[in-house]
Amino acid sequence: MAQYKTLKSVTHNFVHSFLSLMNFYKEDYTLGHIQKQMILTGLNKLEIDILKNEIKPIELLTEPIQKSIDSYIKWFPLLIKDSNSDLDLIKEAKLTIEFDLSKSRICSFAPENMENPYTCTSSIIDDRDKEYKYEFKDWWFPEALVIVQKETTWWTKYIQWIRKK
Repeated sequence: MAQYKTLKSVTHNFVHSFLSLMNFYKEDYTLGHIQKQMILTGLNKLEIDILKNEIKPIELLTEPIQKSIDSYIKWFPLLIKDSNSDLDLIKEAKLTIEFDLSKSRICSFAPENMENPYTCTSSIIDDRDKEYKYEFKDWWFPEALVIVQKETTWWTKYIQWIRKK
């Protein structure tokens, strides 16, 4: 029999799975792709309606972000089923990622990177209008930053010349 009480666990598990180090595409984690796109666009909040498959704002969607979100939307019904619940009990399911781009600090374990605080929230409203919510807060920096190299210095040319020998 489908249970309501496991929906709280679903919100927790969905957030932690989305934020996990297994959610990696090409050169960065999905959260890093989201953060980079937010920095580029000046937007700081991504809202995903899981049941309606709607993502706002579309300016934040890039291929890595879209592919990750699509896979999590496809996985959501299985997560519900594996939690001994039923999708029919759920009226609304959302995931929100918000970065505070006005704050930053040097990353303690990678001092060449600046990180920003973020909040990731998953919420489910059941067919009785009861809300189950989980919120996770932390700091993040993009793993793969595009580094624009200035002209090659004489020192770099010298090192490259030595390495060739």
